[in-house]
Amino acid sequence: AAASSTAGLAAAFVVARSIHAETDHVRAAASAVARGELGARAPEDGPAELAELAMAFNEMAANVEGLFDARRQLVAWASHDLRTPLANMQAMLEALEDGLVPPERYLPALQEQARTLGGLVDDLFELARIDAGVLTLELSETPLDALVESCLRGLEAEARARHVTLAAELDGSDARVRCAPEQVERVLANLLTNALRHTPSDGAVAVVVEPLEREVLVSVEDTGEGLPADASRKIFDRFWRGDPARGRATGGGGLGLAIARGLVEAQGGRIWAENRPEGGARVSFTLPRAAGSAPA
Repeated sequence: AAASSTAGLAAAFVVARSIHAETDHVRAAASAVARGELGARAPEDGPAELAELAMAFNEMAANVEGLFDARRQLVAWASHDLRTPLANMQAMLEALEDGLVPPERYLPALQEQARTLGGLVDDLFELARIDAGVLTLELSETPLDALVESCLRGLEAEARARHVTLAAELDGSDARVRCAPEQVERVLANLLTNALRHTPSDGAVAVVVEPLEREVLVSVEDTGEGLPADASRKIFDRFWRGDPARGRATGGGGLGLAIARGLVEAQGGRIWAENRPEGGARVSFTLPRAAGSAPA
């Protein structure tokens, strides 16, 4: 009995030391992350319970590192996009102050740069509200076809100037959705503007509405050059721009699609992007159907 007890105590001591060592590894990694070493990770070996703990910690640390990287990129891109119009305005104002050009020559350009700055600041504020979870939308039952037709009318002139055919494919059921109409129009206008920008002359852009069982699918399709490789996963990241060599980008300040994702998700929908088999790109989003409007 004494020998068995001694052996049991020895085994327990060995196991305890092993567990203590593995716990120390996780504790050390946690301390390193707390000091700002966001790349620190805990070894994922040892007993199953500790290995699961280490894996959970490493996943958390990777998410924190990703958030900090995103914040740094946000500050860098925002600084760059704010600096450019400010530098342009400064150069034009100095030229006006020195009397090198008449005021009426630079006045339209100054107004355009001011609008660019105002739009970027508004987008940053909207994105901050989405990230903070304080965006409040007043949802109502709305016929989706009317929103689509309104957006198309607003972009007819631009499409005509670009020699691009703009059309809608509606099923005629005039499905009603529960949404914030102004925000849906904003999302649609953003997607259509991007599609027009990346569709060559004599191309086509279409809005396709497809009622489903509990939601309505809205797709904006174009016959442009399509999305670059891996863009479908990054296109909704803030300040993301496509590869210039491939010519696909979100345009503007790079915040439009990030805001579109936030607005769609705030209304209970989903949004994604993909290349069409026939060529070109397709960006789709869903909205929940209004109560009582689901197909029989």
